[in-house]
Amino acid sequence: MSLRGFSIWRTGAVVLAATSLSVCGGGGGSGSGGGPTVPVPPISTPTPTPAPPPTEPPVSASCAKLPPGNPNPTSCVTEAPTFLDDLQEAMETLRAEQPGIFNGNTIVNLGAYYVGLIKILDRKGLCADFDTEELGIADSKDFSDVFDIQSSKDEVRMKFLGTCYPSLVPISHTPLYPAPAGCNLPPSREIACGREREGRYYNDVSGAVDQLMQEKPELFDFTDLNPGTDGPRVRDLEAYHRQVVEILIKKGYCVLFDTEEIQIKRTNEFTEHYDINYRDEYVRRGSGIYRGSCYPAAF
Repeated sequence: MSLRGFSIWRTGAVVLAATSLSVCGGGGGSGSGGGPTVPVPPISTPTPTPAPPPTEPPVSASCAKLPPGNPNPTSCVTEAPTFLDDLQEAMETLRAEQPGIFNGNTIVNLGAYYVGLIKILDRKGLCADFDTEELGIADSKDFSDVFDIQSSKDEVRMKFLGTCYPSLVPISHTPLYPAPAGCNLPPSREIACGREREGRYYNDVSGAVDQLMQEKPELFDFTDLNPGTDGPRVRDLEAYHRQVVEILIKKGYCVLFDTEEIQIKRTNEFTEHYDINYRDEYVRRGSGIYRGSCYPAAF
């Protein structure tokens, strides 16, 4: 039994450039003779020290206090769980504090569900982490309890899987990549993703596509429509995505295109993910462009 680490979808780089100015001088007046030219030492303009990038507080301060968990524990055994009562209490607290996450026993916002539980357990001084399948809970590096708290039908369940020695959590991650151009929020990483009832940013994303079709009709072939929809064929997919991203940035969003989906956020609480092309050929229209939400933000 082991928890798996998260995947990174993005790449990025930061390039810093520095310039220097030098002045050369020499003497030589009219008349006979002249002293040797005295070189003037170059004047160097110091490169300013770049400001450190902003940092995002950890989702779990309790996890931040522990060393990274061991992805290959010595043993995992089925014994009486240590943190079951804490998890049950956290679940009751989450239902009371964020009832919109649930519809009866069905989880309607998976990202908020896992992040909410992790934060409530953190208030108890417990480190909890999620690997897209299982939730691990620990209060030291010595051991962790592992739970399955989501059924295949996205229903709440409380299944104890075992205790692992040493602890599997917190999960170790590679460093975050810098925020994309135009985004003043610190980098972030998702814990859990799922599709909500609707995208909160849907109107702005859909409106950006409509705006581009009006302003740049040359990017589209309006005589060739996607069968069953009114989405025209896209003549230049790279320009199509790039210019939709530019429109959304002007609306005040942080936006990242990962070559498949547009990821968009206003805060690091969550990102929404949109697919605005159909089969890499046509404009995708309608509510189907919204693909899901990740908590915290995925970039």
